[in-house]
Amino acid sequence: MKKHIPNFITLLNLACGTVAIVLALEGQWQWSVYLLLLAALFDFMDGMAARLLKAGSETGKQLDSLADMVSFGVLPAIFIYTVFKQQFILAEAGLYPPFLQWVMLISVLMVPAFSAIRLARFNQQESGETFFKGLPTPAHALFWAGLYWQFMEEGLLFGTSVNLYFLWTIMLIMAMHMIMPVPMYAMKFKNFRLRGNLIAYLLLLIAVVILVLTGIPGITLVILTYILLSLLNLLLQLRVSK
Repeated sequence: MKKHIPNFITLLNLACGTVAIVLALEGQWQWSVYLLLLAALFDFMDGMAARLLKAGSETGKQLDSLADMVSFGVLPAIFIYTVFKQQFILAEAGLYPPFLQWVMLISVLMVPAFSAIRLARFNQQESGETFFKGLPTPAHALFWAGLYWQFMEEGLLFGTSVNLYFLWTIMLIMAMHMIMPVPMYAMKFKNFRLRGNLIAYLLLLIAVVILVLTGIPGITLVILTYILLSLLNLLLQLRVSK
């Protein structure tokens, strides 16, 4: 029985992502973000459950990536597409020529495409590694969830008007980050001891502080902190190895 628990949690992730897509398309943006956060929680829990129960399997590994493709590949693309479309409507005439609008909207397909590549590569990695290669898809999706919430709630990003050219550049960089061979810290708890989990606990502490101060929009800052900590750790390792 216990071997099915991780897979059931994974299916909850898939269910949240699927419903969130429907709600996002129907304009229920708040609930779609809530469900993405719940999907991320289930994604964290299924791996932990598999390790604690020693119930990992190849089926579970593949199922996890398929669920992640929906929740963290397709859903953030819809978030980005919605922001772009609404910004085109609100912008001054001529600021974004029709041809450029089409280019920007089509380029959003990079998000699910690169998410699929990232997840396929993840399935080829050895389990239990301390670092992933490339930005994990849940982290990428959470980054956009924070920006999407801000835009839909206020029409602003961190209190400033939206510069769509800048946002487009960020989208391209973040999408590329998923498939670049840059080591990113794996937020996996093999146990709850401080030793071996110092970076994870540090990030969780920082995340709590940021979210208490800023709310859901602060998720974007949490992911940027995660990227920074991973890159700093990489630089320290490179320096020590010299």
